[in-house]
Formats: sequence, structure tokens, C-alpha cells
Amino acid sequence: MDPAWLFPLLAIGFAIAAAQRWLRTRRWQGAAATWALMAFIFAAVAVWLRMGP
Repeated sequence: MDPAWLFPLLAIGFAIAAAQRWLRTRRWQGAAATWALMAFIFAAVAVWLRMGP
């Protein structure tokens, strides 16, 4: 699968996981923060891949 399409999908999936975890705990600590960080990293890499030559 092409990483240019895979990374945005993974970022969305991690963002959904972060939101679900936050809704359960109402805190941005632990797992919710980790899921959010992963979403940010994958989104940043997806943008970086799109900016290539």
C-alpha cells in the first residue's frame, strides 16, 4: 500500500483512538496523550510525504 495514502488513514485512526480514550477518562494523560501524539506524528509524516518532489 502506498504510504502517501496509508499515513493519513493511520493518523485518523490514532486520532479516533485518542478521542475515545479522552471521552472515557476526561484527561489528556497516559494513553489519550500517547494516541494523540501518534496521530500528530503520522499526520506530520503524511504532510511531509505530500511535499516531496
